[in-house]
Amino acid sequence: MSARNLSPSVVELDGPFTHQLVHTRGIRLHAAVAGDPQNPLVVAVHGSYGGWFDYRDVIAPLAERGFHVAAIDARGFGMSDKPPADIGHDIRVMTGDLSGLIQALGHRRAIIIGNDTGAAVAWSLAVEHPERVAGIVSVSGAYPVDLRRAMAARPWDFLWLWLRAGLCRLPYRALQRVPGLSEWVYRKELLLNTTGRFRGERFQRLLQLRIEAASIGNVVRGILWNHRLLTAAVPRRWVEETISAPVLFFHSGQRLWNPIIRRARARTTGAFADHSLRHAKNLPHVEEPADFVATVADWARQL
Repeated sequence: MSARNLSPSVVELDGPFTHQLVHTRGIRLHAAVAGDPQNPLVVAVHGSYGGWFDYRDVIAPLAERGFHVAAIDARGFGMSDKPPADIGHDIRVMTGDLSGLIQALGHRRAIIIGNDTGAAVAWSLAVEHPERVAGIVSVSGAYPVDLRRAMAARPWDFLWLWLRAGLCRLPYRALQRVPGLSEWVYRKELLLNTTGRFRGERFQRLLQLRIEAASIGNVVRGILWNHRLLTAAVPRRWVEETISAPVLFFHSGQRLWNPIIRRARARTTGAFADHSLRHAKNLPHVEEPADFVATVADWARQL
C-alpha cells in the first residue's frame, strides 16, 4: 500500500450533494448527502477498494426520484474518522456504525446499497438490526457466511478472492515494502470487475481516485481490516440466521455467481430478485449509473 499520506480532501469532490460529518457511536462518518430528509433514506456503502465517490453519479439521480441519499465513507476511509483498526473494525462494529448513522440522519430505517464488503455489512446489519433495514441492494457481494461457503465449495472459481483474503491478513508494513503493489492490485481489481466498455477516461479517472484515496494518511490498516469483512467470521448465532428484508441482488452474468445467488435467496424470507445490467459487470453503479438508478428506484417503489 502507498505511504504518501495525502490529505482526506483529495476525495472531497464537488457535485450535486453536500458533505457532512455524521456523529455516531463516538466517531464521525463522512457522508455525501442529497434529497429531502423527509423522504425514505438510502445509504450507500462502498467496498474495500473504493469510497463514497464510487456512488457520486447515482446520489443526485436517486434523490430526484424521491429518496434521501447518503453515500458514506466507512470508518477508516476517506474523510471519516480513522480510529485504531486492530480493535475496532470487525463486522459487529461496522453494523453498529451503520445502525447509528441511520438514526443520526433522522430515520428509523433505510434501504442499504452495499457493494463488495459494503454488501457484507448490509446483510449483517439485516441480521443484527432488522428494524433498521427496509431493503438491501446487494451489489456483487453477499453475506460473509454464504460467500465463504461458496468459495470453499468451488475454490477454482474464486482464486482472486482467495489471493485477496491472504494478502489482507499479511502485516501491512510488509505489503508497503513491495514497490508498486498497491497500484497493481487496484488496477487489476478494476479490470476484473468492469467490462471493456468502461475502459478509457472514466476507468483511468476512477482508478486514480481510488489509488489517491488509498494513499490518505492512516487509512492502510482500516483498508486491510475492511477487506477481511468479505469473508468475516460472524457471531455463532448469526451463522444460520435468515433475514426478512427484501433483497435486490446485482451480479454479473458469470456462472460463478449462481451458487452465491442460491445461498442468498435461501438466506432471506422476504422478496428476492436478482438482476444484471447488460453493459456492466460487478460495478453497475459506476459503469451504468443511469440504468442502475432506474432499476433500484423501480424496485424500491414496490417496498
